Amino acid sequence: MNRKKISLLLALTMLIGSLLGGCGANPAEESDLENGVPEKEGYTLDFSTEFNDGKLDAEFWLPQYLPHCTTNTAGSSARYKVENGCLNLYITKDSPDYFGGQPGSVDPDNLLWIANGIQTWEKNNLHPGGAQQMEVEPFEGYATQYGYFEIRMKMPDTKGGGYAAWWLIGTEDDTTPDSTKTKQNGEIDVLETFFDNPGVFHPKVHAWDDPNLNEWSSEVNLKGFSKNYVNEFHTYAMDWRPEGITFYVDGKEVAQTEESPQYRMCMILSMYINSDFSGWDEPENEYPIEWLIDYVRVYKDINGYE
Repeated sequence: MNRKKISLLLALTMLIGSLLGGCGANPAEESDLENGVPEKEGYTLDFSTEFNDGKLDAEFWLPQYLPHCTTNTAGSSARYKVENGCLNLYITKDSPDYFGGQPGSVDPDNLLWIANGIQTWEKNNLHPGGAQQMEVEPFEGYATQYGYFEIRMKMPDTKGGGYAAWWLIGTEDDTTPDSTKTKQNGEIDVLETFFDNPGVFHPKVHAWDDPNLNEWSSEVNLKGFSKNYVNEFHTYAMDWRPEGITFYVDGKEVAQTEESPQYRMCMILSMYINSDFSGWDEPENEYPIEWLIDYVRVYKDINGYE
């Protein structure tokens, strides 16, 4: 076989491998998977969304972002695509305002607040950071207490203002009948990153109304790592245990707490633009802003949690 035919064969093999593999996948890595999800030594798989079937799993994910906090359904509805084994959450220049024309925070340019996300749980008054605006039907997709949580994704790199987060919030199982009082609403931010600085992210813990939690945050600067954390896929994870939380990037420990929430929590994937915490739409912004996610998995320690 001549050199030209060999080169063509290799190119076709790589193309087929990339099509069969997951989002941004290395075919060699994919070949080691059993049923698409690898085993983790000392753990059992409890939850997995691989985004390989071209649709969002409606059993576990609600394609809205905190719809009880706004009366504008268009603004809370998720803008996303599931293709090539990958979830693509995106913001375009003409994405609808979350509040339907009412800016979400005070800013000199009176810009509208854009939020886009999906979540595994929804109920009235979920998350104390947003005010209750309308009644919603409860959605119970997935919530759990403790575990090893892992996401494989590529950081948005679009410059300008904007913000992406993978976070957990308490499901408020102790809530009063009117859903207004709870102590189980703590928050874990596994990943928070600004679009203009994707080499840095901030794991955090917010106590909110939990008297047994303290505020905690850390800054992880990936720019010193010998890898490209902008244009490549990497794994971000946390091991949440009763005694604390350990955060990882590509299996390397990057931060640790000495306490943790002691109740069930649900997951939210969200991105924002034009707020005091996310930054503003700026001339440097490049649209569409796309956040690519290969999978979300949760494992449980085979020995359980004391």
